[in-house]
Amino acid sequence: MYNQVIDVLFATTPVFIIVLIGVFIRKRKFITQETDKGLTTLLINVLLPCFIFTNILGSKAASDLPNVLILASLGAGIIISSIAIVYIITPLLGMERGSGRRSFTVAASLQNYSFIVIPLLMSLYGDKELLATLFLHSLGVEIAMFTVAVMILSGKLSFHPRILLKAPVLAVLLGVTLNISSLAPDFPTPILSAISMMGFTAVPLALIAIGMSIAEVLPETKFTFRVGFAAIGIRLILLPAIILSIAYFLPLETAAKKVLLMQAAMPAALFSIVLARHYGGKPTLVAEVIIVTSIVSFITMPFVIAAGSALLGL
Repeated sequence: MYNQVIDVLFATTPVFIIVLIGVFIRKRKFITQETDKGLTTLLINVLLPCFIFTNILGSKAASDLPNVLILASLGAGIIISSIAIVYIITPLLGMERGSGRRSFTVAASLQNYSFIVIPLLMSLYGDKELLATLFLHSLGVEIAMFTVAVMILSGKLSFHPRILLKAPVLAVLLGVTLNISSLAPDFPTPILSAISMMGFTAVPLALIAIGMSIAEVLPETKFTFRVGFAAIGIRLILLPAIILSIAYFLPLETAAKKVLLMQAAMPAALFSIVLARHYGGKPTLVAEVIIVTSIVSFITMPFVIAAGSALLGL
């Protein structure tokens, strides 16, 4: 157990160092807010889709339609279940509708499901096939996030078909389609090489972008013991236990168990603050959940991953 914690700590430390570099860059104003937004747009709409497509194309996990549906359903199901659980227990924490219940629910329920997970999966396991499994899981997370999470924040029943037009989602769908139709081997090598080269830059830039986003929301964050401890207890203790239980009891492939293990250890997703701003939530409360869980997760992450690995036999 001790050796596992040390191994995970060595794997997570470089990730947090790059995130801190992003915080430093933004604080020192080496990159302006306008440039930051441009880089984030480039990352989300070009570089990340390139990285996703490269790892989906030709993947065994993304060539089996039932497996694709299972992983996407798993990602969506966990998010929806997390939202339901947190929404039910928030009144016990003194949060009612109008006082942050909806915003806290979404912030605590959505984990950082991709950017931090990618380097950890590769560092700990070094299996490229795991990335395809992760992106199929993330497809379900995205669908749940832009349907159920948006409904909770806005208080309105709604579904936005444009979620299927988001570049990362399109990259997954295109890669899966080529795999299932057996066209993946015929994809032009020069084009794939160019896509792969652009994709290589996605992970470090994503971690730097996370750091810059944290630096941006810090000034508007108000810290309170009630929200802080509730965020730690729910996002970093309760929900990890639930996700690990799902991974333990369901008859899942080893790759899916590893992806869920990483999901269990993650802090709150930074994108929650974007949702809160756009759909009538409380951005300052969401920012508090994000900052507190991101900081504390540096301590909890190695232990959750090590304990989860032992539990799941990984």
